[in-house]
Amino acid sequence: MLVFITPKLDTTRIPYSYRSRATIPSSQIKDSRVTDDIKSLKPGDIAVLGKKHSKEDAEYCISKEINYIVDVADDKFAMFKHWYFTIPNANAVTTTCHSLRELIEKETGKKSYVIPDPTERKKGTPKFQVKDEMNAFYYGSDGNYAKLDWPKIKETMNAVHKTSFEIMTNKASLPPRDFKMLKRYGRYWLLPQEREHIIKIGHKQFDSLIAWEYSLQEKLVNKCDFVLLPVTEDRESVCKGNNRPVDALQQGRIVLTNPGIPSYEDLKDFLYIGDFYEMYQEMIKSPGQVVGKIMRAQEFIEQNYSPEAISKKWEQVYENISRNNI
Repeated sequence: MLVFITPKLDTTRIPYSYRSRATIPSSQIKDSRVTDDIKSLKPGDIAVLGKKHSKEDAEYCISKEINYIVDVADDKFAMFKHWYFTIPNANAVTTTCHSLRELIEKETGKKSYVIPDPTERKKGTPKFQVKDEMNAFYYGSDGNYAKLDWPKIKETMNAVHKTSFEIMTNKASLPPRDFKMLKRYGRYWLLPQEREHIIKIGHKQFDSLIAWEYSLQEKLVNKCDFVLLPVTEDRESVCKGNNRPVDALQQGRIVLTNPGIPSYEDLKDFLYIGDFYEMYQEMIKSPGQVVGKIMRAQEFIEQNYSPEAISKKWEQVYENISRNNI
């Protein structure tokens, strides 16, 4: 049996990484289950140790002669030093994208299987209609959100067409400290009035953030005209999967983004990816083209990112280990 091992979780709020890398694929595999009790493993089981597994989890599997897979969903090598033990000793490694696959091999010498995140959203009706004021929706972790220059992004978008913005993230209870807001803009050489303006804008932006909630995210995607996903090119971002644009397209909304995350390039035929000023102009001028991209994307997602399609990739790794093909 393929057994996905997760930490003990509050069942009312299961993080995305556990849904996408455990509960969703397991639900599609007949000979599979999810548990937080590693000691429930039996001879012949193959364990999947997720992102927050421990060295002790791997040592337990080794001591009981239970084959195990390490599933790496993010670049957390700096945080999880035990990965340098658990990954090389694994029977197989899985990960979300080719960039992370390359990093895993560089850090540990271990090759891995790429299994993208499945979409967990219902298929929506493709829609894009140009209005006097367009509504853009962003969603992403606070770590991703904090890297972005939102005042400049909004200014550029509005230079093309009047646009309002809604931003959803796992909002902190308190706004960032003033010095953090200023740091991005070089706090030491700002004029006093510039410092005051940046702090004021920063607090206003924080107050407008929408706290993440699964059902509300779906409602806001359905409400918006398009999903806006600015990205950066730091090491952690480069190793991200493409679940955010996949989910938006699955729900019937086009995505405007920029180069930076290689896994997004797997969807390049279905996204507007490039310079925001130019890409947004193209979207506004060609609404029929936008809808066509969404329709083709949904066919691609059904074949490559549906829970059924992704579960088959997990089953293949499971079978390879079972048959000693790894």
